[in-house]
Amino acid sequence: MRQISRREFLRYVGAGTAAIIGRSAIPFSVGKGPLQASTVVQCFDETATSENTVNESVVQIMMDESVKALTGMNDVGEAWKSLFPGITQNNVVSIKVNCINSLTPTNPELVNCIVNGLAQMELNGHHFKRNNIIIWDRTDSELRNAGYTVYDEDDPDTVRCFGTNHPGVGRDSDCRLDVDYSGGTYTKYPSMILSQMSDYLINAAVLKNHGDAIVTLGMKNHYGSVDQPPGGQLHYTTCNPSIPSLCQQLRDVVTPHEKERIVIIDALWGSVIRGPGGAPNCNPKKVIMSTDIVACDSQGQNIINEERTRLGYSTVNAPHITTAPEPPYNLGTTEIDLVEISNPTGIEESHITRLSNTALSVSPNPFRTQTTITLSVSHTSFVYLDLVDSSGRLQESVFQGQLPRGDHRLPYRTQKRLPSGTYFLRFHGHGSTHVSKVTVLN
Repeated sequence: MRQISRREFLRYVGAGTAAIIGRSAIPFSVGKGPLQASTVVQCFDETATSENTVNESVVQIMMDESVKALTGMNDVGEAWKSLFPGITQNNVVSIKVNCINSLTPTNPELVNCIVNGLAQMELNGHHFKRNNIIIWDRTDSELRNAGYTVYDEDDPDTVRCFGTNHPGVGRDSDCRLDVDYSGGTYTKYPSMILSQMSDYLINAAVLKNHGDAIVTLGMKNHYGSVDQPPGGQLHYTTCNPSIPSLCQQLRDVVTPHEKERIVIIDALWGSVIRGPGGAPNCNPKKVIMSTDIVACDSQGQNIINEERTRLGYSTVNAPHITTAPEPPYNLGTTEIDLVEISNPTGIEESHITRLSNTALSVSPNPFRTQTTITLSVSHTSFVYLDLVDSSGRLQESVFQGQLPRGDHRLPYRTQKRLPSGTYFLRFHGHGSTHVSKVTVLN
């Protein structure tokens, strides 16, 4: 296990991110895991959340730095593209979220950060169309209750989002899945979003414990990919071997095979006791990702156990995670090569010196309540511009949205009276961050 500070991360990136991982190869299949340990990237940032709010600009930096570390690539668009071999502008990437508990879902802000990364993939001189991304789960109502906007039209700049129960979707009765359970085999049918509408899949799970399955992470997230009434045979005997069997069937029966390319666990908040229902009861402020679903779930379970221990509860060990690497499922490995990134948004003098340049300037500076920010965008991208204090804590969101390539001047008036002192304008776009020191006089 290696821990990487923001200072170390920047130094490694300068030398090529593959130096962090120790190897550049990625097992391009979530499943059929390698004999060696699988890389899992875990990113923590103290400022990822504030009370009950996700600081999306911080999570975007966490997501971008994590996918670059996982793939060994310095460009965020190229990093995402490397996960989808052969991808074209006509392909569809879907993101399976977990919204069954609207109080502890896969956070929409985190999924927005995935989408922004996918939109940076350049294919034949054009960025990947957002309309070729589908966010999905079981039902439209569950998505809405979790904060997502249901949309099924064809605006190229708008992500599609709908449930399997959406009109014209449903289950694929021509794709039979024979799922093992303790008493035999149970027939299930996948969502047509997965079997017919998606070329590649991102599994965006959430950190929760579970009364039957012990934990519900990436593998258990696929119970929402098939027709699965509450209870029933697939929940017998701690959902084992049903969970690994279902994942194996989805991998090997749904065509093209091995659609699932990466697993991301939203551990900004989590439920580690009395789950999977109810409000979150821990706030790890982490994002976990891997191309190996078993390794990713193993690390997710480690975080659950850390939080349970902190709260005074015994640790857990989900049998399906132990079963998943074994024949006939062969879904991956529980051996983890853990790469930890800590506080990638931290404000350090070395960071400021390295990144402050003509890409971001402020005039007048010092200022009291208003100034003008000049910035240069090298690629058309979704950008975040924040005012933060010396600890990196968000004070105000200055701008958030899509900007075309080129130079931009943004008038800025503070939204509240700020104490006099030193602050930093932090600009993040296309996977890179620029910081400029400013002084407020009041």
